[in-house]
Amino acid sequence: MTRTIPAPAGGLYEEMEDEDNGRGPEPDETEAFHRLVRHLVADGDARAAQAGRRARRTLKEMGAVR
Repeated sequence: MTRTIPAPAGGLYEEMEDEDNGRGPEPDETEAFHRLVRHLVADGDARAAQAGRRARRTLKEMGAVR
């Protein structure tokens, strides 16, 4: 008689973690990230303006040819 050994289960903690990860980022994490990015963009734009430069925002300004 041959017995099959079941694969180890992840357990309750891993199931809870998978469920949490499936829901995606928490709203406060996403908002904090967006706040950081907005701050970095504004800071970069301000520094460029002080130096007399402006960041290129379009493909045409970057010299891209379609």
